[in-house]
Amino acid sequence: MARGQRLTTWANGGTYLFAWKLAERMRTAHLVVPGVVLLLIATVVFTAHGVLKRLLLPLRWLGDGVARVSEGQLDVVVPKRCADEFGALTDAFNTMVDRIKDMIRARDQLLLDVSHELRSPVTRLKVALELLPDPNTKARMAADVAEMEIMIAELLELERLRDGRSLSMTRQDIVSLLEEIARNYDDRPPGVRLVSTKPEILADIDRDRMRTAIRNLLENAVKYSLPDSGRVHVAATENGHGVVIRISDDGPGIPEGDISSLFEPFFRVDRSRSKKTGGYGLGLSIAKRIIETHGGTIAAENNADRGASFIVTLPKAAGSD
Repeated sequence: MARGQRLTTWANGGTYLFAWKLAERMRTAHLVVPGVVLLLIATVVFTAHGVLKRLLLPLRWLGDGVARVSEGQLDVVVPKRCADEFGALTDAFNTMVDRIKDMIRARDQLLLDVSHELRSPVTRLKVALELLPDPNTKARMAADVAEMEIMIAELLELERLRDGRSLSMTRQDIVSLLEEIARNYDDRPPGVRLVSTKPEILADIDRDRMRTAIRNLLENAVKYSLPDSGRVHVAATENGHGVVIRISDDGPGIPEGDISSLFEPFFRVDRSRSKKTGGYGLGLSIAKRIIETHGGTIAAENNADRGASFIVTLPKAAGSD
């Protein structure tokens, strides 16, 4: 008798043969059922992934917004997609960004108003100084008034650079500009050394404003050099993203906690604000404003051995390879 068959005899003498193919059905079940289960699992996983991705989309938008704000971009508006907790968080974030913009705008306006208002009394002081009989007192006060004039001029310069309308952009050779600036430090220790990978690197810049930015960075590097410091190195390179200018000094470096505030107006590493260690804390702010108005970026970092570096990145010249 074949496997899967059964012969049964009844009491009345009848005989019946029962046959079934259980092995083939079990084999089919072992193949089909796991496949169906795996298909269901995959469907559930992909469906859940899509639903979660859609639900967490506002959170990803918020994360992108936070990253942009941390980079100083305050024109961020995160779209509100729903009225749940994510929607409330989005509203709170947008409100926070608006308040930050208002606070910065109010601060800048205050600096501008104060600068304008100080020009008249400073002018009157200069006139009154001419009437002083004591030449020594006159010289000391004249130096103080001159410093105040410089500070006011720098504050007004910051405001003029805000919208970029004061720039006069032309195609310029960055290498020749750096050579011109570096020559001014030949007689000032520790000196400046220019390193360039190409004899000519072109960029669309306002030459006078960019000269001011680079000079401010070099003044900072020379000012904080130590008696045994080597020369300040200025390197100009070009890559697929733009022009990179790196200014490296051999000074004491920058305290890690101060790097994030280095380009803020009136910020100085020396909390005593001594005249021996610097000016008013506006030079780096002006340099940053000039570079950003050109569409570039600036960053500061400590060197591996000693000293610090400022890295300036400018867009490539339009139409260049």
